[in-house]
Amino acid sequence: MVDTTTDKVSSSNSHDIDIIIATHQQVSTNSTAASASTNTTNKRKLDTNTFNTNTNDTANKNPLLDDDGPPSSSNNKRRKKYKKKKNKGKQQHNNNSKSKKQQQHAKYVKKQQNWIESCSESIHRIPANCVAPLTCIITRVEIEEEPLLPKGKIDESIADTNTSSSDGGKEDKSTYDIKPSSIEAEVEAEKQQQANIARPTHAFLSQYSKNREPWKISSTMQVDNEKKKIFIPVKRHSSTVGPTNWTKRRKQQQQSGSSKNAYVHLPNGNSGDGILNPYPTSIVPDKFWAQRKRLFSKYDEGVQIHNVDNNNDGEMWYSVTPESIANHVADKMINMMVRQGCHQSTSSSSSKGNSITILDVFCGCGGNSIAFARLNAEKKEGRYLPRVKVIAVDNNLSRLKMAANNAAIYKIDKDNIVFIHADAVEVLNCYNKGILVDTKSSRQYESHQYAGYKLGGLELLPTNLDGIFLSPPWGGTEYSKQEAGKSGFDIITSIVVESSCCLKDDKEDYKSTTSVVKTNGGELLSLSAKAVLNDESTTQEGVIAYFLPRNTDGIILGQCAISSGIKGTFEMEQNVVNGKVKTVTAYFGREVDDKQGD
Repeated sequence: MVDTTTDKVSSSNSHDIDIIIATHQQVSTNSTAASASTNTTNKRKLDTNTFNTNTNDTANKNPLLDDDGPPSSSNNKRRKKYKKKKNKGKQQHNNNSKSKKQQQHAKYVKKQQNWIESCSESIHRIPANCVAPLTCIITRVEIEEEPLLPKGKIDESIADTNTSSSDGGKEDKSTYDIKPSSIEAEVEAEKQQQANIARPTHAFLSQYSKNREPWKISSTMQVDNEKKKIFIPVKRHSSTVGPTNWTKRRKQQQQSGSSKNAYVHLPNGNSGDGILNPYPTSIVPDKFWAQRKRLFSKYDEGVQIHNVDNNNDGEMWYSVTPESIANHVADKMINMMVRQGCHQSTSSSSSKGNSITILDVFCGCGGNSIAFARLNAEKKEGRYLPRVKVIAVDNNLSRLKMAANNAAIYKIDKDNIVFIHADAVEVLNCYNKGILVDTKSSRQYESHQYAGYKLGGLELLPTNLDGIFLSPPWGGTEYSKQEAGKSGFDIITSIVVESSCCLKDDKEDYKSTTSVVKTNGGELLSLSAKAVLNDESTTQEGVIAYFLPRNTDGIILGQCAISSGIKGTFEMEQNVVNGKVKTVTAYFGREVDDKQGD
């Protein structure tokens, strides 16, 4: 008989063991859950900074707190480090998530700044592997002039002022747009225009092209048998820091409530005097007509800006230098030459005595030439000024006649200015280190009198030269909308002067027999340096003033100067009129030194 008691007991014991094991597992599970719940509670306490820890008691340290977790409230350094790491990750994520349109917009905004305003001072940051033969000094001059006549107020009705005619005050300008009545008349007008253009001889142009080497800017320089990159450091004058005085005054007036009522621009070029623009806006924009007295203060006395021989030529309206800027540039340039002693020549070949001769290569209708010559009549007390003689050059005979007419209105002495009808490149090649060289290969024009002044060809050039003023065409009114934009005007690609000659002396067939040589803005600076400056920067006697747009790239200009043999320093001066940057004038000469940046 089998004893089943043991089996029952064993079965019972086994069942009890299973119950015990299950109960143990359940307790263990509950313990783990409780532990996890405790840990979660501890974490929440850490996040809310509600639990206190004793740094001296190791038993109170939280084992859950590691280097990557949130720090305690007492550890400020770790908290800052944690937040910085977290914010850095967010910033990197935001940068990576930027769209291409946003990046392009950022580049566009950066381009809106002029180079001279956006560049930083780098005079003390010259790289070790670079050489700096030339330093750029940035200065600013504030010119204040009388504002234009008051215009219509915003809160006033200006309908009566501008509705004098049935078409809303807009005058019919078609009568001013003179067009040839036939093809024959158009051809005749073009021939007359071509006859007014001075052209160098074929012999000169052939020789110039033959001796002309391919021009390029210098990017490296040999120093102690080692080739180094050229670096142009920039030094800013204290005058360029902060807003202009005019802007500060306007802001103070607005804050104090003492500013005058706002005005609006009147249509049709009306500057407030009721005189409308008589020319087509395609030739003379209304804004230029409204500012005609800023170009010439004596405009109403008979000043000529519009081409009298060709009514469709309105280039001088946007090419002439405003009178206030022209007067400042003339005064500063003369002062530089006086300090250099240009008027005290000891050369035996010089017969100029105590005088200074300035060459205005692109005189146009005479804005800058008149400003230079007016200095003879503006002798100030306690200030010595030598006699200033101006050589006004232009290849357009009609513009030279306008310049002579304007000089007569400003009562310029006939002995202080001479007008020469010639090509600019040919004239610059006539000089070497300020001395006139042979001009036999040049075309000769018959000299005659116009408006009481001498007007002729290269035979009127003086034997000595002290300074050159360069104001070449900038490429029209769209110069700021070119590929470089507002951030940098490139004088190499944007300034191009064409010199053309007739292969045959046949005026009837000038189109098919014309040879053209193009000279860029960098080459013009090189020709000017050769014409008036000596080889060594420490002994150079002449001065060059280069009149340029306000968005000119100073680095490219400096590279062109180095390629032209100019060393030391050059100055880029912002010409600010009534708080607005209008132009930039670059000065090259011995009197330009880095002390101006202090």
